[in-house]
Amino acid sequence: MGAMNRRSFFKGALTTGVLAASGVALAGCSPQSQQEAQEQALASTAQVPNGYMCNEDWLGEKPEISDDEITDVVSVDVVVCGSGHAGIQAALAAAEKGATVAVLETRAPDSETGYLHCYGQEIGHYNSQWLQEQGYGPYNVGEIVQEYCKRGGNRVSPEIIRLYVENSGEMFDNFYSLIPSDHHMLEMGPKGELGLHVAYGREPQDYPIIQSGYKTWVGDAMFWGPYHDEPADGVGMYSNLSEAESFSVKRAEELGATWYYNTTAVVCTQNEAGDVTGVLAKNEADDIVKFEAAKGVILATGDFGQNGQMIWQLISEVPEWCSRQGIEPNSVTTMTMNDGSGHKMGCWAGAYIEPGPRPTASMGGGGGGPWGTAPFLWLNAEGKRYMDEGSTVGSFAASIRQPIGIIATVTDSKWLTTVQNASIDHGAPNYTRPQYYEDLVTDMAEVVPAGAEGAFVRSCTITERMPAQVYGSDDLETALKYAGYEGESLKTALESIKHYNELCYAGADTDFGKDAWHMIPIDEPPYYVAPSSNAGTGSAGLITLCGLMTDEKLNCIRPDYSRIKGLYAVGNCLGQRYGNAYSTPTAGTSIGMAMTHGRVAGKIVGAL
Repeated sequence: MGAMNRRSFFKGALTTGVLAASGVALAGCSPQSQQEAQEQALASTAQVPNGYMCNEDWLGEKPEISDDEITDVVSVDVVVCGSGHAGIQAALAAAEKGATVAVLETRAPDSETGYLHCYGQEIGHYNSQWLQEQGYGPYNVGEIVQEYCKRGGNRVSPEIIRLYVENSGEMFDNFYSLIPSDHHMLEMGPKGELGLHVAYGREPQDYPIIQSGYKTWVGDAMFWGPYHDEPADGVGMYSNLSEAESFSVKRAEELGATWYYNTTAVVCTQNEAGDVTGVLAKNEADDIVKFEAAKGVILATGDFGQNGQMIWQLISEVPEWCSRQGIEPNSVTTMTMNDGSGHKMGCWAGAYIEPGPRPTASMGGGGGGPWGTAPFLWLNAEGKRYMDEGSTVGSFAASIRQPIGIIATVTDSKWLTTVQNASIDHGAPNYTRPQYYEDLVTDMAEVVPAGAEGAFVRSCTITERMPAQVYGSDDLETALKYAGYEGESLKTALESIKHYNELCYAGADTDFGKDAWHMIPIDEPPYYVAPSSNAGTGSAGLITLCGLMTDEKLNCIRPDYSRIKGLYAVGNCLGQRYGNAYSTPTAGTSIGMAMTHGRVAGKIVGAL
């Protein structure tokens, strides 16, 4: 029998179960053997990176740049790679600690506004003075941390979650204080440009709302810009968050931080001990500049949403669903423009991306409509109900497992009651701007007269104004036909609705356990049906959410849990935050977490 190497041993162990039976402990591998294994894996493009269950070399060889290629040297205390939500706050916090800071950013500021565009519009956070002045909080930090762990299937780091929950309020107050107090973006009220995601008819003492066993708290500050009555087919179309963040950049620059635009970080520099000592970057002229970091490098380059190969190789659920429907490999991307360069830099320096299943922001699921994650009745393409519709945590996973075709939301004249009963999960209805509800009522009045054509209705979810197609009729069967049900599926849909009504009258969902207060019968015309499409394919969603493994101080670690001195990860370069999906007890936490972890890392590294 030939010698068995590390790779073939693991392959056999996973097949036969010998790994568990023999009591082999991976942590027992020496740092030297792990380093040798990684170097061996990276030495040949024919091999996949060590430590990952994939079949392509998504990582590639570590770039080798000789000293004679370096055209300039910049020496600072802290180098921040990336100037998004996390990078800006990291640079600001480090500068506040008195450190000299260099920020490397691939893009250039907008020629008209003078600042960078930062994607999104909401900052989820807890216990800020701003929130407490409006009556919300202080909340129990441990209770919120526990909810994140529960939603993440306990596949998160409670310490990293606590860093966010515990420090997000201070981050937001500092961020808010840098915006001029008379700036129009701070105006609140029904048509103001700054909002706070709340539920209809709820008082501050009513939180957390508990829906289908999951809790939600108020904490989503929405920089949604001025009110517009026209629908907007896009995410955050009217957001002014980028302008708000420009004031943090301005303050950091006043404290001495320097932004190097059109400059792309390429690879970390390391000493013989493996400590990270800086970054080699390429500027607009394609010159190599060496940035020396006396205290540390903070990776804040965002996700790998535009790297189809990384998505296909690392987020295993996506290629499995997609390939079963004939989607080409490496063709799935997200809405961001990031390519995973920070993840690769970390891996080349000895860090590893968190193990699978890895999370991505694949949200949604369920039927269509302008109401967001409200607990309406959902029917699949065969006309069958298939889940507790109040469980927004499981809506995407449950919906993609349904027969290919439509998934429809079904309701009646009492639709507004269901909207008002919703929690404040991500994507839920938003009562901060009551005008949205008034617009919703106005548009819904046009649905039945539109007949078989249906009507577009402006949404009222979080900060969005995207329109949704709704069909309606005074006859339930007709409304279902308009939405696409026919033949056997139509018959089944009518039977499913009849059975659902029986559960509602009985006051208990003995099929799937939806909360009794959400069981509203569909028995008063007019009837409304809003279909969505289930193609049976996975989605990487808005962004990828998996990142590098770190300790509780955001210091990147090797597989043996030894720390890589001088290397830190924040934002979507940071792992162990979301389990295998984006489910949070407050909307806006992707940005809120990025900003908070950025600020925490900046403080830690800046104070070294």
